[in-house]
Amino acid sequence: MDFEILTKKQEEIFLEIKNLEKLKNQKTVISAQLEKIEDEIKNYEDELKEIRERLEKLEHFSFINLFRNWTGKQDELRANKIDKAATIELRLNETFLMKRDLVSDLEKIKNNIAQKDEQTMMKEYENLTNEKRKWINNHHPLLADELAKLEENENNCKRLEKEIEEAEDAGNQAINALYSALDSLKSASNYSTWDTFLGGGLIATHLKYEKLNESESAIHKAQMALQRFKNELLDIQEMSTRHLDVNTDGFVRFADYFFDDIFSAWSVHSKISSSQEQISRVLSDVRNTMNKLAEKKKIVKSEYETIDQKKKDILGIAM
Repeated sequence: MDFEILTKKQEEIFLEIKNLEKLKNQKTVISAQLEKIEDEIKNYEDELKEIRERLEKLEHFSFINLFRNWTGKQDELRANKIDKAATIELRLNETFLMKRDLVSDLEKIKNNIAQKDEQTMMKEYENLTNEKRKWINNHHPLLADELAKLEENENNCKRLEKEIEEAEDAGNQAINALYSALDSLKSASNYSTWDTFLGGGLIATHLKYEKLNESESAIHKAQMALQRFKNELLDIQEMSTRHLDVNTDGFVRFADYFFDDIFSAWSVHSKISSSQEQISRVLSDVRNTMNKLAEKKKIVKSEYETIDQKKKDILGIAM
C-alpha cells in the first residue's frame, strides 16, 4: 500500500482514538460538575427551608414580635427574608437548569462512547503502524526513527488543530448567547427606566418583571454556553505544552451576579445596568480567549507545515 494512503488512514484512526479519549475525559469532567451541582442544590434547599421556618416564627405571637410590630421591624425582617429567599430560589432554579443541560450533555457523550469500538480501532491503528514501519524500513531504514517521530508530531498537531476548531465553535456559540442575553437585558432596562424614573405604574412593573424572566432564561443559555466553552478549553490546555493561559473563573458562573439583590425594588434598574456591564466584560474575556485560540491555531498550522516539509524531504530522498 502507498505510504500516503497508509498515513491518511493512520491519521484518521489516530484522531478517532483521541476523540474517544476526549469523550471519556469529558464524561469524567461533567460527572464531577454534576456532583458539585447536587451539593449546591442541597445547600440552596437547606437555606430556603431555614428561611421558611424563620418566617413562620415571625407570624407567631410573642412579646418580641409584638415589639417589632410596634417599631416596624417585623415587616422589615420579613421583607429582607423574602428578598433573600427569592434570590436563593432564582439561584436554585438556575442550578436545576444547569443540572438538566449537563445531564443531557452527559447522555450524548455516553451514547457516543457506546458507539465506538475501542479494541477494533486500536488493533487497526497497530496494524497500520506496523505496515508503515515495514514500508519505511524497506525504503529508507536509516531515517526510520526520524520519520516516525515526525509522524507522531504531525498527528499531535492535527489533533490540537481539531480541538482548537471545536473550542472556537463553542466560543462563537457563547458569544451569540451573550449577545442575546444583552438584548434581553436591554429590553428589561427600558421597562425598568419607565417604571423606576417615569412612574410607569402596574403595567410597567409587570412588563419589567416579565422581561426579567426572559432575561433569566437568556442568561442561563449564555451560562451553559460558557460552561461548554470552558470544557472545550480544558481539553486544549491539557494537550498543549505551551498553555493558553486562560482564566475562565470570571465567566463560568457569572449568572450568580445577576441574581444578587435583583428583587430589591431600589436596585432593579441599577442591577440590570450592572448586569449588562458584567456581560460586556465577559464578552471581552471570551473574545480575548478566541484571539488566543486563533494565535495558537496559527502556530500549530505553521508547525504542521514544517513537519510536512521535513517528511517530504525524507520521502524525496527515499524515492
